[in-house]
Amino acid sequence: MTDGTAPGSRQPETTPVADEIGDLRVIARDDPPPSGANDLIVMGAASGAILGGIGFAVGLLAGAPLGFYGAALAVGLLSLGVAVRRWITDRFPDIDAVELRPGPEPSGPIADVAPVPRRSFLGRFLAVAAGVLGLGLIAPVVSLGPAPGDALRRTAWRRGSRLVTTDGQPLSPADLSPGGVVTVWPEGAIGDETAAVILLRLSGEPVDPTNGDWVVDSTVVAYSKICTHAGCPVGLFREQDDALFCPCHQSTFDAQRGAIPTFGPTARALPQLPLGVDDEGNLVALGDFTEQVGPAFG
Repeated sequence: MTDGTAPGSRQPETTPVADEIGDLRVIARDDPPPSGANDLIVMGAASGAILGGIGFAVGLLAGAPLGFYGAALAVGLLSLGVAVRRWITDRFPDIDAVELRPGPEPSGPIADVAPVPRRSFLGRFLAVAAGVLGLGLIAPVVSLGPAPGDALRRTAWRRGSRLVTTDGQPLSPADLSPGGVVTVWPEGAIGDETAAVILLRLSGEPVDPTNGDWVVDSTVVAYSKICTHAGCPVGLFREQDDALFCPCHQSTFDAQRGAIPTFGPTARALPQLPLGVDDEGNLVALGDFTEQVGPAFG
Protein backbone atom coordinates (compact mmCIF):
# COMPACT_ATOMS: atom_id res chain seq x y z
CA MET A 1 0.00 0.00 0.00
CA THR A 2 1.04 3.54 -0.58
CA ASP A 3 0.08 6.79 1.10
CA GLY A 4 -0.44 8.60 -2.20
CA THR A 5 2.94 10.27 -2.06
CA ALA A 6 4.94 10.38 -5.24
CA PRO A 7 8.25 8.52 -4.98
CA GLY A 8 11.17 10.77 -4.17
CA SER A 9 9.02 13.74 -3.10
CA ARG A 10 10.09 15.72 -0.01
CA GLN A 11 7.57 15.95 2.79
CA PRO A 12 7.47 18.53 5.57
CA GLU A 13 9.00 17.42 8.83
CA THR A 14 6.41 17.09 11.58
CA THR A 15 7.38 17.36 15.21
CA PRO A 16 4.94 17.26 18.10
CA VAL A 17 4.41 20.76 19.41
CA ALA A 18 2.85 21.69 22.73
CA ASP A 19 -0.52 23.42 22.60
CA GLU A 20 0.91 26.02 24.94
CA ILE A 21 4.29 27.72 24.86
CA GLY A 22 4.77 29.62 28.08
CA ASP A 23 1.87 32.08 28.25
CA LEU A 24 0.96 31.58 24.60
CA ARG A 25 -1.66 29.19 23.24
CA VAL A 26 -0.72 27.96 19.80
CA ILE A 27 -3.61 28.16 17.36
CA ALA A 28 -1.85 27.15 14.18
CA ARG A 29 1.64 26.31 13.08
CA ASP A 30 2.93 25.98 9.56
CA ASP A 31 6.30 24.31 9.07
CA PRO A 32 7.20 24.99 5.44
CA PRO A 33 8.44 21.92 3.58
CA PRO A 34 11.94 22.07 2.12
CA SER A 35 11.69 23.36 -1.42
CA GLY A 36 14.22 22.66 -4.13
CA ALA A 37 12.78 25.47 -6.22
CA ASN A 38 13.28 27.93 -3.37
CA ASP A 39 16.85 26.73 -2.96
CA LEU A 40 17.50 27.54 -6.61
CA ILE A 41 16.03 31.02 -6.11
CA VAL A 42 18.32 31.57 -3.11
CA MET A 43 21.38 30.42 -5.04
CA GLY A 44 20.45 32.51 -8.07
CA ALA A 45 19.90 35.64 -6.00
CA ALA A 46 23.12 35.06 -4.06
CA SER A 47 24.98 34.66 -7.35
CA GLY A 48 23.51 37.98 -8.45
CA ALA A 49 24.84 39.56 -5.25
CA ILE A 50 28.31 38.17 -5.98
CA LEU A 51 28.29 39.44 -9.55
CA GLY A 52 26.95 42.81 -8.42
CA GLY A 53 29.72 43.20 -5.85
CA ILE A 54 32.40 42.25 -8.36
CA GLY A 55 30.91 44.53 -11.01
CA PHE A 56 30.79 47.46 -8.59
CA ALA A 57 34.43 47.05 -7.52
CA VAL A 58 35.76 46.49 -11.04
CA GLY A 59 33.71 49.33 -12.52
CA LEU A 60 34.80 51.79 -9.85
CA LEU A 61 38.48 50.90 -10.08
CA ALA A 62 38.44 50.85 -13.89
CA GLY A 63 36.83 54.28 -14.14
CA ALA A 64 33.58 53.01 -15.67
CA PRO A 65 30.61 55.40 -15.96
CA LEU A 66 28.71 56.12 -12.76
CA GLY A 67 25.60 54.47 -14.16
CA PHE A 68 27.45 51.16 -14.60
CA TYR A 69 28.86 50.64 -11.14
CA GLY A 70 25.83 52.29 -9.55
CA ALA A 71 23.58 49.74 -11.25
CA ALA A 72 25.94 46.92 -10.25
CA LEU A 73 25.75 47.99 -6.61
CA ALA A 74 21.95 48.23 -6.77
CA VAL A 75 21.68 44.76 -8.31
CA GLY A 76 24.04 43.32 -5.71
CA LEU A 77 22.18 44.77 -2.73
CA LEU A 78 18.76 43.83 -4.13
CA SER A 79 19.89 40.28 -4.91
CA LEU A 80 21.35 39.82 -1.44
CA GLY A 81 18.11 41.03 0.13
CA VAL A 82 16.05 38.62 -1.97
CA ALA A 83 18.37 35.73 -1.15
CA VAL A 84 18.24 36.32 2.60
CA ARG A 85 14.47 36.79 2.54
CA ARG A 86 13.83 33.57 0.64
CA TRP A 87 16.31 31.65 2.78
CA ILE A 88 14.59 32.71 6.00
CA THR A 89 11.07 32.07 4.65
CA ASP A 90 11.88 28.43 3.89
CA ARG A 91 13.45 27.66 7.26
CA PHE A 92 11.42 29.12 10.08
CA PRO A 93 7.87 28.09 11.04
CA ASP A 94 4.90 30.43 10.90
CA ILE A 95 3.12 30.31 14.27
CA ASP A 96 -0.21 31.88 15.19
CA ALA A 97 -0.73 32.12 18.93
CA VAL A 98 -2.76 34.03 21.51
CA GLU A 99 -1.60 35.17 24.91
CA LEU A 100 -3.30 33.53 27.86
CA ARG A 101 -4.53 35.59 30.80
CA PRO A 102 -4.62 33.15 33.70
CA GLY A 103 -3.78 33.95 37.28
CA PRO A 104 -0.29 33.41 38.64
CA GLU A 105 0.72 29.80 38.28
CA PRO A 106 3.96 27.93 38.79
CA SER A 107 5.96 27.65 35.66
CA GLY A 108 5.44 24.40 33.85
CA PRO A 109 7.83 22.25 31.92
CA ILE A 110 9.53 23.68 28.90
CA ALA A 111 7.50 22.96 25.79
CA ASP A 112 8.91 20.92 22.98
CA VAL A 113 9.72 23.07 20.00
CA ALA A 114 10.15 21.71 16.52
CA PRO A 115 13.80 21.95 15.48
CA VAL A 116 14.59 24.22 12.57
CA PRO A 117 16.31 22.18 9.88
CA ARG A 118 19.61 23.62 8.71
CA ARG A 119 21.11 23.19 5.29
CA SER A 120 24.67 24.33 5.69
CA PHE A 121 25.42 24.66 1.98
CA LEU A 122 22.92 27.44 1.34
CA GLY A 123 23.95 29.23 4.52
CA ARG A 124 27.58 29.17 3.47
CA PHE A 125 26.69 30.27 -0.04
CA LEU A 126 24.81 33.25 1.38
CA ALA A 127 27.78 34.08 3.59
CA VAL A 128 30.07 34.04 0.54
CA ALA A 129 27.68 36.33 -1.35
CA ALA A 130 27.53 38.79 1.55
CA GLY A 131 31.31 38.66 1.89
CA VAL A 132 31.97 39.34 -1.80
CA LEU A 133 29.49 42.22 -1.82
CA GLY A 134 31.05 43.59 1.35
CA LEU A 135 34.53 43.45 -0.18
CA GLY A 136 33.18 45.24 -3.23
CA LEU A 137 31.97 48.07 -1.01
CA ILE A 138 35.56 48.55 0.20
CA ALA A 139 36.63 49.51 -3.33
CA PRO A 140 35.79 53.23 -2.87
CA VAL A 141 38.54 53.42 -0.25
CA VAL A 142 41.10 53.11 -3.06
CA SER A 143 39.72 56.24 -4.73
CA LEU A 144 40.50 58.31 -1.64
CA GLY A 145 44.17 58.40 -2.61
CA PRO A 146 47.05 59.10 -0.24
CA ALA A 147 46.71 61.31 2.81
CA PRO A 148 47.26 64.94 1.82
CA GLY A 149 49.58 65.67 4.73
CA ASP A 150 50.30 69.40 4.78
CA ALA A 151 49.70 69.80 1.03
CA LEU A 152 46.47 71.68 1.70
CA ARG A 153 48.37 74.20 3.81
CA ARG A 154 50.99 75.01 1.16
CA THR A 155 50.79 76.75 -2.20
CA ALA A 156 53.04 76.97 -5.27
CA TRP A 157 54.81 80.07 -3.97
CA ARG A 158 58.49 79.56 -3.14
CA ARG A 159 61.33 81.85 -2.29
CA GLY A 160 62.42 83.54 -5.52
CA SER A 161 59.18 82.81 -7.43
CA ARG A 162 58.56 85.72 -9.78
CA LEU A 163 55.14 87.36 -9.79
CA VAL A 164 53.73 87.11 -13.31
CA THR A 165 50.47 88.13 -14.93
CA THR A 166 48.01 85.73 -16.52
CA ASP A 167 49.91 86.00 -19.81
CA GLY A 168 53.22 85.21 -18.08
CA GLN A 169 54.71 88.72 -17.95
CA PRO A 170 56.85 89.53 -14.88
CA LEU A 171 56.14 92.76 -13.02
CA SER A 172 58.28 95.42 -11.38
CA PRO A 173 57.10 97.95 -8.78
CA ALA A 174 57.10 100.65 -11.46
CA ASP A 175 54.39 98.78 -13.36
CA LEU A 176 51.87 99.65 -10.67
CA SER A 177 50.48 103.16 -10.42
CA PRO A 178 48.76 104.34 -7.20
CA GLY A 179 45.52 102.43 -6.86
CA GLY A 180 46.66 99.89 -9.44
CA VAL A 181 45.51 96.30 -8.93
CA VAL A 182 46.44 93.13 -10.81
CA THR A 183 46.02 89.40 -10.28
CA VAL A 184 49.35 87.57 -10.31
CA TRP A 185 50.60 84.00 -10.08
CA PRO A 186 53.89 82.28 -9.29
CA GLU A 187 55.92 81.77 -12.45
CA GLY A 188 55.29 78.25 -13.72
CA ALA A 189 51.98 77.89 -11.87
CA ILE A 190 49.66 80.23 -13.74
CA GLY A 191 46.06 79.29 -13.04
CA ASP A 192 46.79 77.50 -9.76
CA GLU A 193 43.77 78.71 -7.80
CA THR A 194 45.31 78.27 -4.37
CA ALA A 195 48.24 80.50 -5.40
CA ALA A 196 46.17 83.36 -6.84
CA VAL A 197 47.37 86.70 -5.45
CA ILE A 198 46.02 90.22 -5.72
CA LEU A 199 48.88 92.71 -6.09
CA LEU A 200 48.20 96.39 -5.48
CA ARG A 201 49.80 99.72 -4.81
CA LEU A 202 48.15 101.48 -1.89
CA SER A 203 47.33 105.17 -1.76
CA GLY A 204 49.49 105.50 1.35
CA GLU A 205 51.94 103.50 3.43
CA PRO A 206 50.36 100.51 5.18
CA VAL A 207 50.07 100.31 8.95
CA ASP A 208 49.88 97.52 11.51
CA PRO A 209 49.10 94.69 11.37
CA THR A 210 50.61 94.77 7.87
CA ASN A 211 54.08 93.20 7.87
CA GLY A 212 56.25 96.09 6.68
CA ASP A 213 59.15 93.78 5.80
CA TRP A 214 56.97 92.23 3.09
CA VAL A 215 56.08 95.57 1.46
CA VAL A 216 57.99 96.81 -1.61
CA ASP A 217 58.53 100.45 -2.54
CA SER A 218 56.63 101.52 0.60
CA THR A 219 53.16 100.88 -0.85
CA VAL A 220 53.21 97.69 -2.97
CA VAL A 221 51.61 94.75 -1.13
CA ALA A 222 50.23 91.36 -2.12
CA TYR A 223 47.47 89.31 -0.50
CA SER A 224 45.89 85.96 -1.22
CA LYS A 225 42.96 86.37 -3.57
CA ILE A 226 40.97 83.57 -1.93
CA CYS A 227 38.36 84.86 0.50
CA THR A 228 38.75 83.42 3.98
CA HIS A 229 34.99 82.99 4.30
CA ALA A 230 33.92 80.63 1.50
CA GLY A 231 36.86 80.61 -0.91
CA CYS A 232 35.48 83.02 -3.52
CA PRO A 233 37.94 85.24 -5.44
CA VAL A 234 38.42 88.69 -3.94
CA GLY A 235 38.46 90.77 -7.11
CA LEU A 236 37.11 94.25 -6.31
CA PHE A 237 39.15 97.18 -4.98
CA ARG A 238 38.02 100.60 -3.80
CA GLU A 239 40.89 103.07 -4.07
CA GLN A 240 39.38 105.76 -1.82
CA ASP A 241 39.90 103.71 1.34
CA ASP A 242 42.05 100.83 0.05
CA ALA A 243 39.25 98.30 0.56
CA LEU A 244 39.13 94.86 -1.04
CA PHE A 245 35.75 93.24 -1.64
CA CYS A 246 34.54 89.67 -2.08
CA PRO A 247 31.55 89.67 -4.47
CA CYS A 248 30.02 86.48 -3.08
CA HIS A 249 29.03 87.56 0.44
CA GLN A 250 30.32 91.16 0.54
CA SER A 251 33.18 90.52 2.92
CA THR A 252 35.38 93.64 3.01
CA PHE A 253 39.09 93.80 3.87
CA ASP A 254 41.26 96.80 4.74
CA ALA A 255 44.30 96.42 2.48
CA GLN A 256 46.17 99.18 4.32
CA ARG A 257 45.87 97.33 7.62
CA GLY A 258 46.95 93.82 6.76
CA ALA A 259 43.71 93.00 4.89
CA ILE A 260 41.82 92.57 8.15
CA PRO A 261 38.05 92.10 7.71
CA THR A 262 35.94 95.20 8.31
CA PHE A 263 32.55 93.96 7.09
CA GLY A 264 30.79 90.76 6.16
CA PRO A 265 30.74 87.19 7.46
CA THR A 266 34.47 86.41 7.38
CA ALA A 267 36.54 86.56 10.55
CA ARG A 268 40.08 86.13 9.19
CA ALA A 269 42.37 88.50 7.32
CA LEU A 270 43.65 87.67 3.86
CA PRO A 271 47.14 86.12 4.20
CA GLN A 272 49.92 88.48 3.10
CA LEU A 273 52.53 87.24 0.61
CA PRO A 274 56.14 88.14 1.48
CA LEU A 275 57.40 90.40 -1.33
CA GLY A 276 60.85 91.37 -2.54
CA VAL A 277 62.70 92.45 -5.69
CA ASP A 278 65.25 90.35 -7.56
CA ASP A 279 68.47 91.54 -9.24
CA GLU A 280 66.55 92.33 -12.42
CA GLY A 281 64.10 94.58 -10.59
CA ASN A 282 61.18 92.16 -10.86
CA LEU A 283 58.83 91.42 -7.99
CA VAL A 284 59.44 88.04 -6.37
CA ALA A 285 58.09 86.12 -3.41
CA LEU A 286 60.30 85.74 -0.36
CA GLY A 287 58.52 82.50 0.48
CA ASP A 288 55.10 80.90 0.76
CA PHE A 289 52.24 82.30 2.79
CA THR A 290 52.81 81.88 6.50
CA GLU A 291 49.08 81.42 7.12
CA GLN A 292 46.52 79.09 5.60
CA VAL A 293 44.86 80.51 2.50
CA GLY A 294 41.12 80.36 2.01
CA PRO A 295 38.58 79.14 4.57
CA ALA A 296 40.01 77.69 7.76
CA PHE A 297 39.83 73.94 8.37
CA GLY A 298 41.30 71.43 10.74
